[in-house]
Amino acid sequence: MKEYTRTSAEFIDACRIYLKAGNGGDGAASFRREKFIPFGGPDGGHGGKGGDIWFEATSNVTTLSEVAFHPHITVPDASPGGGNKCDGAKSEDKTVYVPIGTVIKRDGRIIADLKENGQRFLAAKGGRGGRGNTAFKTQFNTAPRISEKGEPGECFEVILELSILADVGLIGFPNAGKSTLLSTVSAARPKIADYPFTTISPNIGMVSHKGKTFAMADIPGLIEGAHEGKGLGDVFLRHILRTKLLIHLVDPQGFQDTPPENAIKIIENELKSFSPILARKKIIIAVTKADLPEAEKTYKKLKARYRKRDVFLISSAASKGINQLLDKIIKTLPEIKQEDAYKTEEKQKTIAPEVKKGLILKRDPDGIMRVEGEKILKIVAMTNFSQLDSWDRLRRIFKVIGLDKALKKAGIAEGNIVRIGNREFEWSDEPLPSRKPGKFAYKYRNREREEYKKRMKE
Repeated sequence: MKEYTRTSAEFIDACRIYLKAGNGGDGAASFRREKFIPFGGPDGGHGGKGGDIWFEATSNVTTLSEVAFHPHITVPDASPGGGNKCDGAKSEDKTVYVPIGTVIKRDGRIIADLKENGQRFLAAKGGRGGRGNTAFKTQFNTAPRISEKGEPGECFEVILELSILADVGLIGFPNAGKSTLLSTVSAARPKIADYPFTTISPNIGMVSHKGKTFAMADIPGLIEGAHEGKGLGDVFLRHILRTKLLIHLVDPQGFQDTPPENAIKIIENELKSFSPILARKKIIIAVTKADLPEAEKTYKKLKARYRKRDVFLISSAASKGINQLLDKIIKTLPEIKQEDAYKTEEKQKTIAPEVKKGLILKRDPDGIMRVEGEKILKIVAMTNFSQLDSWDRLRRIFKVIGLDKALKKAGIAEGNIVRIGNREFEWSDEPLPSRKPGKFAYKYRNREREEYKKRMKE
């Protein structure tokens, strides 16, 4: 799996974090015992619900640095239930604030795209509280000694990627004048110098022109092979996936051994190789540094080669051609329909469909039979193995859901080990107890009640 590291000391646009939602509280198995109340009955309360983990997009955060420096996000477990039908307290939810434009991925799938201020997403769900013995009271089992453990909260890793939300993206070879143009038309103050790769993180600024306002992003310089990781690589290419319009700035002096006439084809091949979405975006060509002698010649060559495109000659230092370029931008933006760059999938799809449906039997490398299935794993995790009645209940559940039949069909034998989750069970062909749960206790209470009535008559 690709490792995500900091790209600069200030700007972090991708990180891997670990989520652990709160476990549900355990249910209680208790009985009401008070003087002069012979038929108190069960009064065990239910456990509280475990807290959830939410992600919320906010304009007050611009990078993922805070999340990246604290990658382990956990929620405390809920409180257990108690006697006198007291339910446990729910543990508080935890909200993680991320920048607008954050994409959340799990197992390679996009499960959320937070592109609006205040938009929330439930990433990890807390477990429900275990039921107390009051929930298991029936006509035939009036004194159940059964309670459930709390359901485990969801636990997994996710990858956060920041994709800047901007209307216009500036692309081109290093030192093409992207940062200079952004500082000229907006209040943004990116670093400007006369050496390649001056910009090592995206900058964004708000541009106002003739009553129209739009966001413009300066993407660090691309070179040939960027989609394969060369130069600054494909680290920042995703930041222009959401842009409606691209402005390709061309340096009339070229870049290293690449002449300016070939710059457009090279950069557009890189965009196409990274994503088909980038290949379909509208691109305006702007030859920069119009005050240089080579600029006019380069402009005429590109104008003749790309007759169906808009080509401008600009100079940010001399403010030449800037207004004409901005006029074209505010005229073009309303005509472009935004394409959804990220298609989210339901979080449930991260679990294999066959595992969700029912039971899967397979052999571990050591030859032990393993049982998989979302429901069966949850049942075992919530079983209180310190209670004998819970053992009997679990065996009956295994029979009802067809696990016994499936294991026999798979060739299980007396004394073999069966793994379910982190538990190991020894298979036995002994029949289940024939008596109904609580039958003896029910008869005992009837006899006690008759003796009580007799004493009252006397």
